Amino acid sequence: MPPLSVLTDLTLVLGPPLHNGTSFLDFQVAARAGSAASALADHEWVRHEHAAVEALTAREGPLTARTLLETMIGGVLHVDVTIADADRCWVRHADDQLYAAVRINTADVRPRAAALALQQVEAVEALNAVATSLATLDGRHWLAWSSHSEADDGGDEQTQRVMKIVADMAAAVLGEATSLSPPPVRGDEPPLDLLGELLRAIDAGAQHAQQPQLPLSAELRALRHRDPLCHEWQRVAMDAFFLAAQSPERVRAQVAEADAAALAYLFVGKERTDRLKADPFVSPRFRRELAARAFMTAYALQRLAPTVFTALRTHMTAVRG
Repeated sequence: MPPLSVLTDLTLVLGPPLHNGTSFLDFQVAARAGSAASALADHEWVRHEHAAVEALTAREGPLTARTLLETMIGGVLHVDVTIADADRCWVRHADDQLYAAVRINTADVRPRAAALALQQVEAVEALNAVATSLATLDGRHWLAWSSHSEADDGGDEQTQRVMKIVADMAAAVLGEATSLSPPPVRGDEPPLDLLGELLRAIDAGAQHAQQPQLPLSAELRALRHRDPLCHEWQRVAMDAFFLAAQSPERVRAQVAEADAAALAYLFVGKERTDRLKADPFVSPRFRRELAARAFMTAYALQRLAPTVFTALRTHMTAVRG
């Protein structure tokens, strides 16, 4: 799926409750009073809405297990839809109240035809027509869809940000100081434990996927669909979709524990794996490239199918520990 030059975010806002609105109203009072985010984080209404968003977006199993959000959108578009990623956020609505919301970028939607359809005003209107009936079933006064589109203009500054985030991902794995240039070659370095580094990269990527508030996570989310990172991200997404479609049970049956760590090579993509097969020498630059790529694939897989990621990761370390 080639990158989309127009980036469109779809947002589903979860409206107020039909019944037992005391917690909701108390939350609104606290939010208007400017209560600290840390104080609001443990509010009863916040916990309630976090659970509601989780129910909409959680995928329990491989790629064939549809989320409620995918079922909702797919029903409107009359096609099976897969959403690679979704954000939980809080938005201020037209009534000046603060509501929980789910936000997706259409570039994270498969198939491509569905992604393009969701950029159209008619799709948002159709989603809102369905939301009217779903709101009552969900015990809310309303559910509301909206969209926002902007062009990806790219530019030198954005390219510099991408170069820096790739360096930051590698540094998070290799423990090196952030630098846009490769580290110097040292002739007395110990043998490279490449598998160990890839496993660390995979762990780091998954951890960042679960902590969107981290600066590196936020920057990756901001740039992954923008030029020039979008070209690599499409390959990352394809590898994540391939891994998410695997049955963990079949993988365990076909790949012995003694060899399972080598599954880490699936996280760096076929092109880089073929390069390693052709020439096992890993230059400093290539080492950083492998770490960043494994980080991104793990990040994408954790967001797409967390139960599959956990099963694969557990099998990969059954022997290494």
